[in-house]
Amino acid sequence: MRLVGIRSAAWKLTTVAALGLLGCRGSASLQPSAPPAKNAETATPPRTPPPVPVRPAPAPPPAPVPESEALKAREDLPPEKRALVIVDGQERWVDAAAIASAGYTLVDLRDDWTPFIFAEQMTPDGQPLPNRYRRIFIGLANDQLDNDGEPLPPGEKNYLELYGIPPSLSVLRARFVGDAEHPCHDQQSADVLDAVETVSYVAPKDIKREERRLARLRQELELARRKAHVKTLDALAAKRPELAMKVKFVAKRAAEKPAMAAVEKRLACEGLLTPKSKHQVGVYDDAMRLAVRRFQQKHMIYEANFLRRQTVDALARPLVDNDYDALLRALRERVISAAGILEDGSATSAKFGVRDLVDEYTKTAKEQLGLGDAQSALAFFQRHGADEFRTLQVAVKLPPRPEYYGDAMDLSIVVDRGDVWYDLPFDEKGNFKPQARKKYPSLTLFLNADGKKFPLARWRTTIGGWRAEQASDGYEYFRYKMSDVGPRIIKQVVSGPVWIPPASTPIRTLIKGKPVNKKWMKVVNYEEFGPGFYSAYGLIAGYFVIPGQNGHNDFDNGVRAHGSADYLSIYSANGYSHGCHRLPNHIAIRLYSFILKHRHVKVGGDQPMNFSRQFLAGDTVFEIRVPSRGYAYYLDPPLPVNVLEGEIKGELKKPLLGYVPKPWVKYPGPPPPAPDSPEAKAGGGGVN
Repeated sequence: MRLVGIRSAAWKLTTVAALGLLGCRGSASLQPSAPPAKNAETATPPRTPPPVPVRPAPAPPPAPVPESEALKAREDLPPEKRALVIVDGQERWVDAAAIASAGYTLVDLRDDWTPFIFAEQMTPDGQPLPNRYRRIFIGLANDQLDNDGEPLPPGEKNYLELYGIPPSLSVLRARFVGDAEHPCHDQQSADVLDAVETVSYVAPKDIKREERRLARLRQELELARRKAHVKTLDALAAKRPELAMKVKFVAKRAAEKPAMAAVEKRLACEGLLTPKSKHQVGVYDDAMRLAVRRFQQKHMIYEANFLRRQTVDALARPLVDNDYDALLRALRERVISAAGILEDGSATSAKFGVRDLVDEYTKTAKEQLGLGDAQSALAFFQRHGADEFRTLQVAVKLPPRPEYYGDAMDLSIVVDRGDVWYDLPFDEKGNFKPQARKKYPSLTLFLNADGKKFPLARWRTTIGGWRAEQASDGYEYFRYKMSDVGPRIIKQVVSGPVWIPPASTPIRTLIKGKPVNKKWMKVVNYEEFGPGFYSAYGLIAGYFVIPGQNGHNDFDNGVRAHGSADYLSIYSANGYSHGCHRLPNHIAIRLYSFILKHRHVKVGGDQPMNFSRQFLAGDTVFEIRVPSRGYAYYLDPPLPVNVLEGEIKGELKKPLLGYVPKPWVKYPGPPPPAPDSPEAKAGGGGVN
């Protein structure tokens, strides 16, 4: 960071380096939307990619080795050339190349493992094509680096599995061993947590009022019990059914008080709630909210930061049981990567007969490695020191993949937009108007094989909706972010992508607070535009374009299918994007890793650029600097995509384009015209 004398010495210029790309599209006028452009005459031509080296074909497999020969113990081999296999219930080191040629699958348990999208690639002449984000991914997974690629402070943990970066095996080992020594679990706490479904949230400012309301309610019920001549409130509820809901509510709140104490005890024991947290006992304050969020991140729980069912269940369980679930999830991603599979049961049906290979293969690996329960896993980690996970591979014999698998599978994507609302989500007074959706957007990967088209996997995704956008007059307005409809293709897939924020991006999203040299400072929010799991595009993105015809360039309207850390926008009833189709990061990684492994691909590698932009926030000038677009893969031939219109709900059958004033904001005049530049169409998929 450096100080720059602009107008006054108080103005500062903050610079940090990151990587870059464009984002999701916006809209362009106050008229109803027009159909997408049919050719590229009105579109901005995409940048011409540099010469693309072709990923070299894999070396021919070695001659098959008889299984009996491959299973011979080879303690003499260096660690990087051997694999661990279980034979007659006993661990044995064998020749990794030999066991692979005998039909076993090598599952990489090394600490430097990454998904395929960040794997090391080579040019045809054997030169490496480094991926900038690979180092950060590995550092995050090993609790060595923070989100900005800086060293993680001693004792800090990342807990990023929820966002697509599972912990390394050595991190899980430390967790198992430490939790076995300090279990943080007692039956009394477990019992009071098991007695509740959730722990209700009461805002700190409302606690006194809520206590008075409960006291009045208890007094009312006690008087009613005496008049009814019954001994318990349950008996009162049976005798006077009109009071049953009040009795249930009082009982629920009574059970929640000891449950809250058990939660505080557990979070404190796990080191997630400390004296530095400044938590007020018994109050769901900001300190408690942050501790619960960390707990959910640690255990990959998709809930808002409150004490709901999954979170309460996990808090009631022994630590090593939660650790065991984390190990199985980490093993699952390694197995998926090693086997090159995708089918997870999300599209399984009797009609198509698609198997749940993810579950099937993970169970097979778990059983063959002797990891049947938490205690077996703990014993495994006690036998194998942290240093072994620098080189550890295990060999498992998985069931054969389906016959439709091959190196060049005929794949395609269909996005169903589900129920679509173009109406404004509020009335003229600014009151929220619910827009119910029964059918939510979905993204399905299809396979064409043997004259049939059938789904391999189907996941919930997002479409665009009404989002806040800053106009040229400096005020924020609402603008409908459209998700295009119709046939598209994916030519380019980018790992570690970056979204370049257009001028319409609210300034508040471009900066963040962060401790720097033990001082809290505002810095450029590279988490928002990447590369990284929090960024607008998550960890990987596929670019939807309309193919050019008759000599015209492809038309890129800024829509992507990409990873995202904003899982609530994907799974909540009111969740929308800025036009892109979001997937949880780990699902997006699986999707594109599978596509890249089963299509003809050219590896473009790192895509340099030299973007910079300055902006003013308060009296501080910040500078965004972007040296790279990300790490590109090119599909040849492209992957077909079709975006279905869905069912249009409400009165408007086409979206209003341009700026719509917020009813609760006083503006100096009418909204300015909405920009129609390519950057404005890249309206962003930011987490805000």
